[in-house]
Amino acid sequence: MLAPIHARRFRQLLHGDMLNGEMASLPGELRWLAEWMNSLTVDARQVPWNKFLDGRSDKDAIVKAVAAVDLGSAEEEEGPPSRPANLADLRRVMSDSRWHWEGWIPAARLTGIAAFEGVGKTRFALELARRIWFGEEWPDGQSSTFPRGTSTLWVCSDGQQDELADAATMMSLLDDSIHFNTPPDDPYGGTDLDDPESLALLESSIVQVKPAIVFVDTLTNATSKDLCQAKDVKNLGTPLRDIAQRTQTTITLLLHVAKDGEALGRRIKGLTRTIMSLECPDKERSERLRLCVSKSTAKKPPPLGMTICGNGCSFDTKPPVAPPLPTRGRSPEKLVKAIAFLGERLAKGGQKAVDLIDEWESLGEAKATLFNARKAMVEQGQLRVDDSERPQVWHLVRNSESGQESISDLF
Repeated sequence: MLAPIHARRFRQLLHGDMLNGEMASLPGELRWLAEWMNSLTVDARQVPWNKFLDGRSDKDAIVKAVAAVDLGSAEEEEGPPSRPANLADLRRVMSDSRWHWEGWIPAARLTGIAAFEGVGKTRFALELARRIWFGEEWPDGQSSTFPRGTSTLWVCSDGQQDELADAATMMSLLDDSIHFNTPPDDPYGGTDLDDPESLALLESSIVQVKPAIVFVDTLTNATSKDLCQAKDVKNLGTPLRDIAQRTQTTITLLLHVAKDGEALGRRIKGLTRTIMSLECPDKERSERLRLCVSKSTAKKPPPLGMTICGNGCSFDTKPPVAPPLPTRGRSPEKLVKAIAFLGERLAKGGQKAVDLIDEWESLGEAKATLFNARKAMVEQGQLRVDDSERPQVWHLVRNSESGQESISDLF
């Protein structure tokens, strides 16, 4: 049953009024419904309203309460909330588990899957959808955390719906295993996250479908905003974060990467809890990928090897590494020296890049050589770059994580 002030808001919307700050006091589901209706023309508002009423046991009472509102009468002022929210209020709506896949996919948060174009982001996401649907264990052997038959929801902003359907058939996925953020009569729609109606539809779809994960594939093509600009990222990411929290559903953003292998639009990293990276260290074996957590607010799990197959993906605990640098001719002494320098300095813990560069140059060496050493160590899984804070920090990767025996294996 609607409170009188809430019934008045929906009477206003159905009457054709435009609301602004009046929607702020509406709770959860009612607020996104009001925002959705507010973004539509008057004639179109009846559709989401009818969808909201469908199947409700209190439908008649709600309709009666809204119809009884007299818009000509003075509006009663809402009193202030009795108290601010506390931890008990939060626990009533927060997910029971903080992780869906421990170390990799948190619950009710924004996450990312980052890789160069064509490496396998969509296939990896679809493999996760397949495992969720069939109730199979996660790629590292952790037990399934969703009931068998749980679907996923997709925002196909790359226009890959047809390819997704073909791949799903090869994976023996039923039609109900994949849902799209769009009505049945427009299966290619709902991909523009700059559109308030698409965002409202996304939240409505999540409420109806109750998916395990929402995949936005890819974020770059889901928006016209500049992912390198803080204001644009905030305007895009904040509504998605709020939807994830309100619906207690994880939203996973598929991200392109820049030339240095970092997620394109580094500011988006600040909104994500984790970013999983797919890398192809050995270009001669493009079907063999290295899957790792490149950004996390928790302890990072060991990386995995991933092989793309026709009907899915297989995983192992021996991720591929780049082939050794050529050793023919004279040994690259300066590069060896730079790698040894980084290994020694980073053995005690992460160091600021600017400090390492200053010290290296104080030895009379060229900065370019140090960056070449960093690149070689990153490709071999010996070094990782942390862009989550400024200035940038470089870390030495432990041998057990990288799959390498020692830094000397680079040569």
